[in-house]
Amino acid sequence: MSTPFVEGWNIVQTLGDGTFGEVKLLLNQNNHCFVAMKTIDLQNYSDALATVKKEAAIHSRLNHSSIIKYYGQRHAKDTYYIFLEYASGEPDVGMPLSNARKFFKELIAGVEYLHKNGVAHRDLKPENLLLDEYGNLKISDFGLATLFLCGGKRRKLDKFCGTRPYLAPEVLSLLPYQAEPSDIWSCGIILVSMLAGELPWDMPSDNDEDYKLWKTTDYANHSPWNKLDTLALSLVRKILTPSPSKRYDILKIQSHHWFKKSETRDNKKIGISVRSDRDMDDGRQCYSQPASAAISFDTSMSHSESEIHSFSQPTQVDDLLLSSQLLTSQSISTPNNSMQKLVKRMTRFLVDLPPDAALTNLVLFLDDLGYISKVNTPSLVTITTTDQRLVFKSNVIPMNHQTLIDFRLSRGCGLEFKRNFVSIKNAMSTLIKVGWPIATENVPKLL
Repeated sequence: MSTPFVEGWNIVQTLGDGTFGEVKLLLNQNNHCFVAMKTIDLQNYSDALATVKKEAAIHSRLNHSSIIKYYGQRHAKDTYYIFLEYASGEPDVGMPLSNARKFFKELIAGVEYLHKNGVAHRDLKPENLLLDEYGNLKISDFGLATLFLCGGKRRKLDKFCGTRPYLAPEVLSLLPYQAEPSDIWSCGIILVSMLAGELPWDMPSDNDEDYKLWKTTDYANHSPWNKLDTLALSLVRKILTPSPSKRYDILKIQSHHWFKKSETRDNKKIGISVRSDRDMDDGRQCYSQPASAAISFDTSMSHSESEIHSFSQPTQVDDLLLSSQLLTSQSISTPNNSMQKLVKRMTRFLVDLPPDAALTNLVLFLDDLGYISKVNTPSLVTITTTDQRLVFKSNVIPMNHQTLIDFRLSRGCGLEFKRNFVSIKNAMSTLIKVGWPIATENVPKLL
């Protein structure tokens, strides 16, 4: 069931959670628009306030088509709220070349905008890339972002933060480093994951055999490099150059033949899709929005800044803010079938069972598959892999006389999360309803 938040707005569900809070989906009762609301628990994590204020301050400065829109913030007692554009889709991993080029161009456009405005993201990865209802890529999660250029003065960064497989080698050096090349390196790793459906290494360190192989002349016959065509590999080679001074900058990336190549024929109304559960029946194992080792960590950074998780994705937003920061200039579009857009997220499916039977069957299948499961409430299950490297949650949601089973990652590798979801979905395939219900005005009330 939905829960009232403020007058006219209901909390529909939790979209994600992190160390210090959650991101919840809000639904406007009048126009059925969605807004993502990030909440930070300041009662238990008071040291997170400075970090989330910094995130809000940086994100509020940004306005670009490839960046999740910031609508405002509200600080009420022991909770800090950030209101953001809701983007329900996720770019796939291991996708067709034309899709990868489209998304990569949009990613580079967003990063170029950030850098021109003196902002380093510092945690670019597929989990932080979302798709709007039209299939446009949006950069999200500015919890680790910082300014490297202010008032014409440039500074080097020295914080050891981000997600290990996407880190540039200079970030691991513990020496001051330039901001732009490190973000660009992360874009290169994202491109590999989009084209090959896997990550090249766990960490760009000489202790990592896969990374050591990359620095030799013998890498091309090994995965993932043998999954890339010659032109794409030549661009990746220029981006994933260990030396920041020799690494391609954005201008050179945009001038590369692979980047400039037109996909007009392939893209003719290809309808870059927001991935839904029905799209997953092709049996592939690498799916969207992930990457691996989704861990934020630090050395010189304060504990709160390194572990705070921004969960982007949520109008008349003004009545949500209840503060002096009313952002009346930002309008929000209303999708025609908004609830249908909501349910067509990748890591969820419908079953033709009542909620209690759906929960019972879910737990039985999890047990058969070897997971450790804990029923927190009649509608929430925490799932852990036997090696305890991956923790995710499942919400059991009544919907139109059926039940929606929704999964979201809590801790661990995003790519592994998607693979585990595929395994669970395949195991429960006989119970899964094909197709989605038509959205109606009373559907939100059922959630």
